[in-house]
Amino acid sequence: MSTTRIVIRNYNEVMKEISIIEDLIAVTKKERDDWWEGGRLYKLVPLDNAAWRVDRLNERLSEMYQVLEELEYKRKEIEYKLSRLGGLEYQVAYKRYVEGKPLKAIARELCYSLERIKQVSAKINRQKV
Repeated sequence: MSTTRIVIRNYNEVMKEISIIEDLIAVTKKERDDWWEGGRLYKLVPLDNAAWRVDRLNERLSEMYQVLEELEYKRKEIEYKLSRLGGLEYQVAYKRYVEGKPLKAIARELCYSLERIKQVSAKINRQKV
């Protein structure tokens, strides 16, 4: 497998992980708001229990933000590697592997023949990024 494909596969995995972490952050914030003053659970438990729970949720949020920051760094690093392809190769690689478009749609979008886009795609797959 070419390094370009490995880089692109990693990019897709990083994007999925970013999406998952962002969803977890949203859910955790909602839960924290429920425990915080004025939240739906705040008056159902003693104050020290609610405060303890909010502290734990804040710690979890801090960890998730750190993971998100690391994933964003990886995403930018991979995008930089892809951008080194340059020109048509970059456009085809980005549309094919990041946007998930078929070669036929890429050819139409970029106003090239399908055969030319297939050649460029094959070249990308052989390259080392």
